[in-house]
Amino acid sequence: MEVRSSVNAYLQIVKTPTVQVVLLGGGFLLLMLFATMEVLAPFDNAVIEMLVWDDMPGVIQRFFENFTALGSNEVLIFFSLAVAGFLKLTGHPKKALTLLMAVAAGLVITFVLKAGIDRPRPPLSGHQVTVLTQSFPSAHAMMSTLVYFCIARLFCFSITKVKLKIWVYSLTTLLVFVIGLSRVQLGVHWPTDVIAGWLGGGAIAAFSFYVIKWQRNLSIRSDHSK
Repeated sequence: MEVRSSVNAYLQIVKTPTVQVVLLGGGFLLLMLFATMEVLAPFDNAVIEMLVWDDMPGVIQRFFENFTALGSNEVLIFFSLAVAGFLKLTGHPKKALTLLMAVAAGLVITFVLKAGIDRPRPPLSGHQVTVLTQSFPSAHAMMSTLVYFCIARLFCFSITKVKLKIWVYSLTTLLVFVIGLSRVQLGVHWPTDVIAGWLGGGAIAAFSFYVIKWQRNLSIRSDHSK
């Protein structure tokens, strides 16, 4: 019982948005430092050699191309605007604004870092999809983590069953993982680009959760004071 209570206590701490921002953001900054110093180059090269195939079967390539499309800026912006519009129409304008601001901040941070770090893409004979920007961090991994987890969190606000919440977050995690994996499999990103994207997107999403939680607490206090 004592062990279980201790584990539950630690889980409650980790579930706090502030702690998530610190852990995920710290991990992102650490990976960014390692990337600029090329400390993890052996890891990147080993994973690339294992995952990227010169003679990839067409069905596998199409599978990863379809999933990588789900992490494109166009698709993510469409989903963000659709969800924000739904929130606005259902009486949650502050949540809608928070989502859009988080997505806008994520895009700016991602492409400023890409231009600033200027890490080259993997030197493969030919990329399987078109790429126009630098490598670090992976915009697909970062923005898909941010957008899909924000949407999952907003959806879970109306869910009371724990099993259903676990199902939603599990599907979201799987989706984000496959999108990130597709970027390595298609030869357009180093593995550390993708991992950093997951951490960075998670940190921004956690910060948006903190803002939403703060707004809810402020609204509750306002209602009690009336």
